[in-house]
Amino acid sequence: MRNSLESFILRFRLPLIIALQALTTFAGYLLALCLRFDFHWTEVLPFNRLVFPALLLFTARHAAYTYLKLYRGYWRYASTQDLIDIIKAHFVSSLCFTAMVLLLRIHAFPRSVIFIEFAVSILLSGGSRLFTRLICERFIDVAEFEASGDVRQVIVIGAGDSGHLLVKNMLGHKRLSYEPVAILDDSERLLGGSVFGVPVWGTVAMLEECLEHFPHVSAVIVAIPSLSPQRAKQIEAICKSIGVAVKRLQAFEDLACIDASIRQEAITIEAVLEKQISVAHEEEISRQLCGQMVLVTGAGGSIGSELVRQILEFKPASIILLDNSEFNLFKLCRELNGNHPDVRRIPILGTIKDRNRLARIFKQYRPQVVFHAAAYKHVPLMEENCYEAFLNNIVGTRNVLEVAAQFAVQRFVLISSDKAVAPSSVMGCSKLIAELLTQHYCAHQAPANVQPPMSTAVVRFGNVINSTGSVIPVFKEQILSGGPVTVTHPDMERYFMSIREAVRLVLTAGTLGERGEIYILDMGKPIKIVDVAKKMLALYGRRDIEIVYTGTRPGEKLSEELLSSSEYRGPTRFQKVSRVENFLQPQVDVLRWVAEVEKRLPNLSDTEIKNLMFALVEHAPAVISEKQQVASL
Repeated sequence: MRNSLESFILRFRLPLIIALQALTTFAGYLLALCLRFDFHWTEVLPFNRLVFPALLLFTARHAAYTYLKLYRGYWRYASTQDLIDIIKAHFVSSLCFTAMVLLLRIHAFPRSVIFIEFAVSILLSGGSRLFTRLICERFIDVAEFEASGDVRQVIVIGAGDSGHLLVKNMLGHKRLSYEPVAILDDSERLLGGSVFGVPVWGTVAMLEECLEHFPHVSAVIVAIPSLSPQRAKQIEAICKSIGVAVKRLQAFEDLACIDASIRQEAITIEAVLEKQISVAHEEEISRQLCGQMVLVTGAGGSIGSELVRQILEFKPASIILLDNSEFNLFKLCRELNGNHPDVRRIPILGTIKDRNRLARIFKQYRPQVVFHAAAYKHVPLMEENCYEAFLNNIVGTRNVLEVAAQFAVQRFVLISSDKAVAPSSVMGCSKLIAELLTQHYCAHQAPANVQPPMSTAVVRFGNVINSTGSVIPVFKEQILSGGPVTVTHPDMERYFMSIREAVRLVLTAGTLGERGEIYILDMGKPIKIVDVAKKMLALYGRRDIEIVYTGTRPGEKLSEELLSSSEYRGPTRFQKVSRVENFLQPQVDVLRWVAEVEKRLPNLSDTEIKNLMFALVEHAPAVISEKQQVASL
């Protein structure tokens, strides 16, 4: 209903404004007559005193409004300049009206009505605009803002011109998602006062006390462009110790002359975690993908969907979106609708567990590049569902590998995890076995009649910020619901990287791999999960929410590794990408092991499947013999 009303108003805006101006002009003139004749209607209603002069007045006023372009402005943004223009328009139109009354010699027309109408009409025209702005700012925008639930309280430092401008914009534009609750300033004459209703709470030296008084504050905004660097560092140190973000308002000359090429990004969890990893290499990636038929498994997931978005940028001939989730596939197709219309998109609902279905897909579309992102990733959930973990993550990977090789795929990239290193969980075991499958298949089982052989690579990385398997969406949900935020252990730490950077690594590794090589990214230092929770609480301004430690869950490690004891980093031609070198080589026929377990899978319990997986990976890559491997079955 509201959208329809807004659409109607936007479509007929000018006629509506003119009609409203005609109404206010007539109402102001009628009120002026009533005031002049003490509301004696017999004196007010004669035609030569009411209707004809009102038409003359509206003609003069309409011409003045048109000349001064008062019909173009938006009432919700009415300002003092609009009031000045209204006074000009009414003064000129009143002079013209007076001239017409004198020239036409309207009978018994009271001259004092002209002065009364001038004052009344200014009040009506200016008041209607002010009332519209008040309604928009205090009711419509506030209602939308409160409904979104994304209020972020801030403290403003500086009550001067910059502070006034900042507070005015925050209060007048609720969609900025900031609510100023207090202002700090060292000027004695301003203390105890207010700026647009926001109290000047105290001096800048009282910042720490102010933050304690307002526990929901998520940011401190410095609105003193000339603040000394030493004072700025003191403010930043106080805010950092409490866990509150600091922002700084730029000087007007900087705002007026800012470089248009510089994008001003909103605060994100990536920025809070200070992740500045960058992997580019667009030219190499473009040579591999441009004009190719590309298939992405798990295309509807967080990693798979970002893969699709970035692959589209490199203009493949077609892209096949394979996923077993109808909703995720539908959501991705809807998102991509209209983007890169020159690239053919083929959504396919199917599972990698069905080898025959995969063979039909590969036979029909003949993909040249395959990115295998389909996998179950939730560690505790896989501990309770070993059957599905084995079937999807291991058998599914084997299926994709075999079918890809059978139909002459040129390049295969497996997306792995740092949990595959010295795995302590079913999920980690399944990813390590998937890695071994990729390497072993290329070394021993690739079809001899396919030339050139399929190039393969494995990409291993840590936790991806905001992915479905990441802790960050869980923290966000807990914070928005009022807490508490749950952390398993105070010493638990993980590597973090953005989804976009992780996917760019996948694409980069796809240009390097030939025989199942494993690649990792320089992801910096691991971050404690509890520190991530604290930073997110500060980001949302919820320092009042408690952090609760729940204890480690089955399969979890306190810290993840990127390399096992038998692995070491090797250089590549890309600075931020390393190749994993292994001085021990697998002696196990992993493909045979998978086939044997698969035959027995319906009769195995989850515990037995888990034991078999750990029995393999504990001896991988070199110690277990083929006889021991078969005996374990």
